[in-house]
Amino acid sequence: MLRSISRLFLFSVLVFGFAVVSTAAQDRPMDREMRFPVKFAPGANSATVKKRIALGTSHTYTVRAKEGQTMTVILTTGKSTSFTVYAPTEGIIEGADGETMWRGMLNESGEYQITIGTDKTANYTLEIFVK
Repeated sequence: MLRSISRLFLFSVLVFGFAVVSTAAQDRPMDREMRFPVKFAPGANSATVKKRIALGTSHTYTVRAKEGQTMTVILTTGKSTSFTVYAPTEGIIEGADGETMWRGMLNESGEYQITIGTDKTANYTLEIFVK
């Protein structure tokens, strides 16, 4: 009898625990990344993107640039959305994490990533200048 009660209790805990985990997963948006290459028009040194980003989503823009060039990134949006700039091999660029505006000289050639994240769904305009 005691063994049957123990099994029933264990089964109840497992079922209840699964229900709690399942409900929590449904309440939370899935994190997903969307990637977009940035291509400058011939002869241009800037590009502008206008998009909408949903909660739980990140947008990553890739930009090819050369060592010694200056990059400027401007994000126009609400207060809950920002970007981070990643160098090709050095990781996050100092001073370019959680920002809405950044300008700096690039230390290496290659593909830079600008990742936009948000705490709520928002419209944004992203301007990228490379000279």
